[in-house]
Amino acid sequence: MIKYNFREHLSDEFMISEHDVVRLLLRAPYAYKRYTIPKKNGGARQIAQPAKETKIIQHLMMCEWFSKLPVHECATAYKHGASIKGNAQRHVGNTYISKFDFVNFFGSIAERDVVGLLSSVLGDELSERSIADMARMSCIRDRETGRLVLSIGAPSSPILSNAVMFIFDSTVNQWCIERDITYSRYADDLTFSSPNKRATFIVEDFLQGALKELPTPTPTLTLNAEKTVHASRKNQRRVTGLVLSNEGNVTIGRDRKRLISAMVHRFATSDLDEKSISHLQGLLGFAQDVEPLFVAKLRGKYTSKIVTELLRRRGTKQDGLKPAP
Repeated sequence: MIKYNFREHLSDEFMISEHDVVRLLLRAPYAYKRYTIPKKNGGARQIAQPAKETKIIQHLMMCEWFSKLPVHECATAYKHGASIKGNAQRHVGNTYISKFDFVNFFGSIAERDVVGLLSSVLGDELSERSIADMARMSCIRDRETGRLVLSIGAPSSPILSNAVMFIFDSTVNQWCIERDITYSRYADDLTFSSPNKRATFIVEDFLQGALKELPTPTPTLTLNAEKTVHASRKNQRRVTGLVLSNEGNVTIGRDRKRLISAMVHRFATSDLDEKSISHLQGLLGFAQDVEPLFVAKLRGKYTSKIVTELLRRRGTKQDGLKPAP
């Protein structure tokens, strides 16, 4: 059986010599634009976007090959129909919640993990060299360690991270099913919930053991102890930024509602600058997706025209946006 030749395909697809393809492959992990964005809780998140040609090739790999990779149903991010609301809703009926987070999730998934993943799933179709080339084309060179790893900002990182976690998700979910625990993973956010108080407190020990014992291509991951949270209905239960109410609903939370309501009032009285208007539009769109009843109440409290105009212009240029009469 003749296996797929990645270099030959790129040469034909982009009408360049194989020598130029090799140059692209060698350059790919180094040609990233790096910048930071502030985190909500302080600090900064490192973003690295690949060069244009690398990004185009990553999209090609995603369409033709990475779309074939398995993703567990407990992985609730980076796939069609996924949302933070859908992730939170899985846990809404349970009283007790435990949440965990990985240290440097994308940066912990190395080139060798991608090679192992592609070899195990697509090894019958892809040549060894093609697998190695695809893995390299998907990675950035880490400046501190010199390793090739996935980056936040590369188009192919989300789908690869979900697929490389398939064995982990399968193992964890099976363990949870046997103990009446609900499990979901939204990128590096792991949530466990149960009606049984003791159930969620045994999760951490299991996770620590599982991370050490799982076979390749599971990456080497470490839990971030500072972000471990245990909560019950006595506390505010948050899952991927949303609040689980004691009435069994997913909500954006009282604080966000107060903020949005106050900002809409200021917008209605022409007391909001353009930057704040843009922020309000994002908040309103978020609320519309998660809790549309709250937005409906805003329409009644102020005027439907004001809220509609803000939502209609969401994501567009703000020049000249004024409150509706």
